[in-house]
Amino acid sequence: MKILIAEDDLVTRELLKRILSHMADEIVEAGDGLEALEKIESEDPDFLFTDLQMPELDGRALVEAVRSSKNHRLLPIVCMSAVKDKNEITTLVTLGIQDYVLKPIRPAEVQERFRKVLVQHSGWRRRQLGDGARTLLLVDPDQNFRDFVKPLLEGHFAVLEATSPAHALRVFKDADVKPAVVVMARGMPLVAELQLQGFLRKLAEAAQSPAPQFWLCSDDDAPPADLAAQFAGHVRRSFAPEVLAAEIKRTLLLGTAPADKLAAHLRDSARSWLGSIARHTLGTMLGQELTVVPADAATGIEAGFGGELQLTAADMRVRLTVACSRTDGLALARAVLQRGPEFDEEGPTAQVLSELTSTIGDRVRAALTERGFDLTAGSASVATDFATDASASCTLAEWFATTSGSRFLVALLADGGDEPALLSEPDATAPEPEPAASAAT
Repeated sequence: MKILIAEDDLVTRELLKRILSHMADEIVEAGDGLEALEKIESEDPDFLFTDLQMPELDGRALVEAVRSSKNHRLLPIVCMSAVKDKNEITTLVTLGIQDYVLKPIRPAEVQERFRKVLVQHSGWRRRQLGDGARTLLLVDPDQNFRDFVKPLLEGHFAVLEATSPAHALRVFKDADVKPAVVVMARGMPLVAELQLQGFLRKLAEAAQSPAPQFWLCSDDDAPPADLAAQFAGHVRRSFAPEVLAAEIKRTLLLGTAPADKLAAHLRDSARSWLGSIARHTLGTMLGQELTVVPADAATGIEAGFGGELQLTAADMRVRLTVACSRTDGLALARAVLQRGPEFDEEGPTAQVLSELTSTIGDRVRAALTERGFDLTAGSASVATDFATDASASCTLAEWFATTSGSRFLVALLADGGDEPALLSEPDATAPEPEPAASAAT
């Protein structure tokens, strides 16, 4: 878990770091509100602890910015201030902060109150991913069609119904969870399709909710191209169950399977937390700082060490690969096992890489679980003749460089069955080595 502390007073910031350090895997710091906003974008913290009186951007403006963010609007926030202003506290509570702490800081109080926030709001990422993701608004004046299609949709969506554009606006506005998908019949009276789309976008924006995905539904095989271009797609109406079910699967359900969502998350959102996990774990084991290697500077590996671990569920799988050259693997083993430069043993090195892969795998699993993907971690296997080039096929890959020049590859592949594994089944698993010294956990 990663906590961001936004506080311009260095002494207070250091005190908060000591108080909160045992609750976090990583503490990120910001000296003002603007830097805090940048750190939220780049570091993707799990919780925010912010002062209200800060330069550049004050705490209230920071809270307002976070609450209007698409990716962090549910980020739990604890505010602190030396000023006991009832109106200010009321405003912040209205904006959705989780707690408010008065200065001077009392460590026992902060620990207890923040622990409660952790317990109550640790699942915010899961809620944000699910917020509206399974809700569909069906706008169609034909009661018979709504009655016919609704059972086919309810296995995949919570379905809301509207009989007209005006009714759709009311249903959308009153919904606790705003629909992520809107299916509207073509040719409804009073309000045209694109007008209704614009009105619903404005309601979503006012509610600080992501704009829904719009689908057009009609009896046509294909609506006019200029109209169809304004929608995510077209659903052709039918009263034949098999035909309509196939049409729904081809359109509305495309890409909504858990494996598809997982792959999309890894492609679009996982880079920051994977980088944090890898830098923290490798940095602790090596005792060095790590930086991300730019994609155009990445190199391949020949006859190196490669660890693989699978994270699985009934309907999805992720393969984690952690790899390095032989030279860099031996350097890692020397640091962990506290051996001299003459150390050159393959077995213990493979054991260290296995422990590294398992540690990163456990943290990856925890990060995915927090985001709504419940997977089980398997056991790590290690190849001692691993090879890959810099552009190997994977869903997400990052290269990391240590201050001494070692390089490590950490990659995730959401396995859909049609992509090659970055690490094939090893021809020879490393022999049983002597137990390695305990690595970072």
